[in-house]
Amino acid sequence: MKFHTSFPITPENCLSNRAIGYGDGLFETMLVVGGRIPLWDLHFQRLDESLKRLNMQSLNQSLLYDKVMSLVNDDCSYIVKLVVFRDDSKRGYSSQSNKVQFYITLSPYIKSVVNDSLTVSTLQLSQQKWLAGLKHLNRLEQVLAANELHGLKFSDAIMLDGKQRVIETISKNIVLIKNNQLYTPKLNKCGVYGVALRWLQTQGFELKWKKIEFNSLQKYDGMMVCNSVQGFAAITHIDHKVTFKQQLSVVNSIQKKWIARIKY
Repeated sequence: MKFHTSFPITPENCLSNRAIGYGDGLFETMLVVGGRIPLWDLHFQRLDESLKRLNMQSLNQSLLYDKVMSLVNDDCSYIVKLVVFRDDSKRGYSSQSNKVQFYITLSPYIKSVVNDSLTVSTLQLSQQKWLAGLKHLNRLEQVLAANELHGLKFSDAIMLDGKQRVIETISKNIVLIKNNQLYTPKLNKCGVYGVALRWLQTQGFELKWKKIEFNSLQKYDGMMVCNSVQGFAAITHIDHKVTFKQQLSVVNSIQKKWIARIKY
């Protein structure tokens, strides 16, 4: 693993920063392919919007990109994780600082298979409109949900809110298809607004945001899950109780456009 930090690596800086102490920050997980980050602009757009919402200073896009790519010296594929956090080492939840620090890690990309089946997590997502959509550092709900899958054949699970509405999976957004129209769950109270979902909206596909009850899933023709590393995968069933069509033209069209853009 390679890394870069915007701050000196000292015990004080590493142990008293607000990323570790309070999760006061954001992160982006990005795919590097052929010496480039195919979705860099969308990642930075989300990061910049999120920093503003948390009252943190923006970063220079081109300088940040150069820092990331300085770790890459070949055409192999990698996973980059960028963590940005509030720069304040004083103890206590409250902080008047809007300055930021960041660190970058670079790890080899290991392609994983996305299963075509999902289960449903017993853990319900809590609602907090001020954090909805953000990829913030507080991810204990996802940790607990992922731990539920140990020993099971499922690699991912649908996560619901307290009203049994579909929000996302542990690590991906959800796109549902009915009569070739695309629908995705509303993320105005919880959930992460993913970069793959943002990319989809730039490709000429109309995407409708909707409150989606879990009990209504069988009404849809198809289902996809997506994130910026693994792309778009079709789902065939949920716990062998809810089933979807395996071949839909709109799914094939999205997958082909994604592969052409990312060029794995």
